[in-house]
Amino acid sequence: MPRAAPAAVAHGSSSERSSSVKKYFSLTAVLLLVLTVGWRINSVRGNTVNASVVAASIGEQIIAREKASVDAWRRKDKTFFADLLAEDATYFSAHSPYLDADAKKNFLPKFEQYAEMLKYQDFQMHNPRVQIYGDVAVLTYQASVAANFNGQPLNYTAKMTSIYVKQGNTWRVAHGHESMNPAPRL
Repeated sequence: MPRAAPAAVAHGSSSERSSSVKKYFSLTAVLLLVLTVGWRINSVRGNTVNASVVAASIGEQIIAREKASVDAWRRKDKTFFADLLAEDATYFSAHSPYLDADAKKNFLPKFEQYAEMLKYQDFQMHNPRVQIYGDVAVLTYQASVAANFNGQPLNYTAKMTSIYVKQGNTWRVAHGHESMNPAPRL
């Protein structure tokens, strides 16, 4: 029967084992570092993609809410506007040179009167853009409007800005601004 080699000979000297262990730990450390860096890069990319998806979703919500306000106006849905406007909302109208401070307080009691004065036949939103800054979103767009104002036809294009703030889970208008474009010269 053959004799087993002494342990030192079979596995090398202690200095060889120490060198092998160091190489093993060094290789393991490098591998862990590569995996960690790769995970962080993927995580950052994932966060960027997630942030883009969230921003697009918020933008879609804001645009949908703005379009819904025109439908609510046509239906004379005062409740919609009570929810749409922030408590301290302000508004610059194309039809008035003054800032309507306390738009919610001043506008809602006269809503039915205003809805009778201005009747939308067509309202088109062009080139909407939503810029998001945390819980604030700025919606800008161009509009084409066909309406009746006090029984008279009113057709115009305008530049629109609505500043939305997120209150709880609801986006509300804190400020609106409408500027009519000048009529084309003949």
